[in-house]
Amino acid sequence: MFPDLCQLHRQQDLKVDTGGWGIFNITVVSDTRLLAAVWLQSKVMLVDSQTGGTVAQVTLPANPYRVCMWDNNTAIVTLKGQKVQFININGDSLKMGQSFSVNGDVCGVGRSGDRLVVSYESPPGLEVLSMDGRVMHTFSNQAAGRDVFKSPVFITTITDGMVYVSDADNSTVTQLDMSLRVTRTFSDPMLQAPRGIISVSADQVLVCSLGNHRILLLCPSTGVFTSILGQQDGIQKPHSLTYSPSQRKLYVVSGGAKTIQVFHQP
Repeated sequence: MFPDLCQLHRQQDLKVDTGGWGIFNITVVSDTRLLAAVWLQSKVMLVDSQTGGTVAQVTLPANPYRVCMWDNNTAIVTLKGQKVQFININGDSLKMGQSFSVNGDVCGVGRSGDRLVVSYESPPGLEVLSMDGRVMHTFSNQAAGRDVFKSPVFITTITDGMVYVSDADNSTVTQLDMSLRVTRTFSDPMLQAPRGIISVSADQVLVCSLGNHRILLLCPSTGVFTSILGQQDGIQKPHSLTYSPSQRKLYVVSGGAKTIQVFHQP
């Protein structure tokens, strides 16, 4: 059964001691832990999802763009300077793992099976990579013969092998398969400058619509967008989000914020 994401209630915000800089991206590690990427401090933080307290942190060789989980003990971070960095999570500690270089200004990252999907801002494009960085598939506007993407900086993957890309400059969400063939493009007047995007189930994708301060639910089977949170719920310029199915909690970060908003599904 799909979670009822139209019934979310705001809980107390998590105040995170980021050292004065804003949180750029977040992902769920476990029922009690979140991982937060702090841009200008070049670090990721393991955060207590009940209190917002810092459990552990590790300094990176460059500023982090996006973060996602590879498995329960490993996170993947894209770094400014064309690099993908693995972070090992051992209980309540973080440690730098392997890394590899990529072919451009890497931004978004997602995992599907034993593959990574990464997106590039300049020039706009995507690649499917092996765990050690070998290129399996590539998408570029040039090869497509048209400007499918202008700013594909946030991506998410789902278990059926689909990739979803939010494009802030096009105000679209694009669906691709794992061979990076475009299968569908979604748009709606409510979708304005979309940023963070996550898949909750095979037919539920959540998108940060920064331009009108909303969190939108996209049902890919119908192509319908539904506004589930807005300014009346405290949403202001949403930038990143993550969802915990076991906790039935949605976590949202606004651009440059030092707090994480928490919403619970009864």
